[in-house]
Amino acid sequence: MHLVTPPTPQAAQALADEMGARARFIAGGTVVQQEWEGVVRRAPSGICFINTQAWPQTQTVSLAGEHLRIGANVRLEAVRQNPLVRAHAPLLVEAIGQLGAAGVRRLGTLGGNIAWGVGDTGPVLLVLDALAELADGTLEPLAHTLARNARPLMQAFHLPRTDVHGAPATAFEKVGYRAAFTPARVRVALRWADASRGQHLVRAAAGAPGTPIRRLHAVEAAMVSTPAPTLADMRAACLRDLPEPLAVMTSRLIAGHCRLL
Repeated sequence: MHLVTPPTPQAAQALADEMGARARFIAGGTVVQQEWEGVVRRAPSGICFINTQAWPQTQTVSLAGEHLRIGANVRLEAVRQNPLVRAHAPLLVEAIGQLGAAGVRRLGTLGGNIAWGVGDTGPVLLVLDALAELADGTLEPLAHTLARNARPLMQAFHLPRTDVHGAPATAFEKVGYRAAFTPARVRVALRWADASRGQHLVRAAAGAPGTPIRRLHAVEAAMVSTPAPTLADMRAACLRDLPEPLAVMTSRLIAGHCRLL
């Protein structure tokens, strides 16, 4: 394996496009190290790791128009402690606080956790309608970015500012904590249309090991189309987007938060 540091995000994306499956973006490295095998835990040969940490624009948190912009290379613990994030995205702060050990949060980055596809922060950003800023500076819904066959480089994430769009009513649930030495089985994030919560759910997202993070579109639709939804309705909706064991757990979490039990 070898490590390269392109001068710009555009150059990094061009290199990744050229190398295909042999290229891997890397920042904190907490995710890719989990894939290394053997007692010594060495990186596999034939892989080109593209270092993304050399660009200042990926390492800051700022207000940009109607959005809070969080650079993809901001360390998770720095995101959690940032005053702007605490003011405009408290749900993200809550989720990161439940993510791994402090050492992991100090090394891992928000971009790495999102690009992993099963990280705790993914469902949160999906229910907040986050935008991904790509290598060329264009913005697109994060849900579209995560659905691509080849995941592109993400420079930053843009979330709605609460002083512009209002503070959303949200919730985050994680079943199984690493602190208890059990891997998290599912992560669920929810957003309601207003503070009354209940059946006014407008966004739901979930993810788990082996099940990449995703919007639960069937759940969102059921909340709109079903006059008096029940736990059975939530379970049926979850089964359209999740495998059965996860659907059972997730439906109960959603039903509880929406006061359907």
